[in-house]
Amino acid sequence: MKTKILAISLLFLSIHSFAQKTYYKINGGNAVDETKYVAEKEKITKTGILEELLLKTEKKENSIIHIVKLGVLSTTPDGFDPYGETKKYIGTRFEIEKFVNENNKKFDKDFLNGKPTFINFWFTKCPPCIEEIPFLNKLKEKFNGKANFITISFNDKKTIEEFIKQQPFNFTHIPNAKNQIDELNISAFPTSLILDKNGIVKFVFGEVSDDVKDIEVIFEGLL
Repeated sequence: MKTKILAISLLFLSIHSFAQKTYYKINGGNAVDETKYVAEKEKITKTGILEELLLKTEKKENSIIHIVKLGVLSTTPDGFDPYGETKKYIGTRFEIEKFVNENNKKFDKDFLNGKPTFINFWFTKCPPCIEEIPFLNKLKEKFNGKANFITISFNDKKTIEEFIKQQPFNFTHIPNAKNQIDELNISAFPTSLILDKNGIVKFVFGEVSDDVKDIEVIFEGLL
């Protein structure tokens, strides 16, 4: 009987010793436990609508660390989220086959598979779109060859080509896409999507100038 009790005790100690603890790194800070994480979320909720993004998960021998971004959801003065409709696509496959390439041929539905993808919806007369271009070029430079970087615009090919002569924008450009943009109900510019290696939408961003570090973390987790 004593042997049986000892075996059960050792099993309990073994399970307890190897149980992984969960921690959270909030907005680039140090790791905190779940109690402090919940407290931080409650604090933010008192100031507005909480926006919680899980950027990456790191698994170690005895711990799991979730890297998260917490903040107040950006809305219009009347409380409208301009990216709310687009966020409904999170968890669905981006239908690249509805778009055509530079040779006016439809993309294969598996075109994006195998690499994470960054898709930026923009147009050449959009000031915040133009403002973020240097940040996007640096992002592409860092992950060049490891991810797809695509822009989609209702501008025609000639307009985009004339624009990038003055302002380099080193993405693959899909022009003349007004019908597809309307079908997606995208009305806020810029809008950016991050897809995983299977072409599934994982994140939706507005202007990314202040979010580049977070996006780098996301890509590191998706690669």
